Amino acid sequence: MKYIIIGVITIILVLFNQFRGKKKNNLILLSGNSFETKGNTSEKDKSTLSNLKKINSEDYSRYILTKSTTKSYILKGIKEYGELSGNEEFKIYTFGIAEYGDWKIIKIDPSISFYVYHNLVCWLSGYEEDTAIPKLSIGFSKNKADSQEDYLCFLDPENEYGDTLIGTFRSGESFSIYLPEAYEEYGNLTIKKEIQVSMKENVDYISEQGFNILDIESLKYSEHKIKMNE
Repeated sequence: MKYIIIGVITIILVLFNQFRGKKKNNLILLSGNSFETKGNTSEKDKSTLSNLKKINSEDYSRYILTKSTTKSYILKGIKEYGELSGNEEFKIYTFGIAEYGDWKIIKIDPSISFYVYHNLVCWLSGYEEDTAIPKLSIGFSKNKADSQEDYLCFLDPENEYGDTLIGTFRSGESFSIYLPEAYEEYGNLTIKKEIQVSMKENVDYISEQGFNILDIESLKYSEHKIKMNE
């Protein structure tokens, strides 16, 4: 039953992203930074020079950084994503939302899976035709023990299907996440030498846009209980 539900959600997300196309998310932070891909090859064909890296969600404090949006848009988006499975069984999760200038920072419930967290980064970046769609939607995961394992991620602007995140660790390793197959316990984050994303340049860009990522843990988060179907 679990995999049937995951399959249904995956189909919905793929159709949603194909419909959305390249209209949203305005990931202009990539245009002037160290980002490079070798063509637009499908994820399954990019097996050379790549390897899976296990991510234990419990090792991280996870956030989604959104710019130029509203709290109501965020809450509506998370709620409606949580209803995608159509399953009657549900859990209540706690999401924190903090305001920082023109940014809304979302703190993710620790028990949210790798799959749901990274799909939410995608979902919120282009949810419906709405004037409140964020200009930027970026996942930032802060490792609780080793800062070199911190990573950030965002939609791959070179992927026309909108189903792949790319990102980087503070250590310098770049990676991709193919969202429809991200449901394994430790995810499917894949280190790829053919992708080049700079943590420093992207963090500097975020700072230029008005948010100092070093302040992320000290922000005041309002808590919101959201029902999400299993």
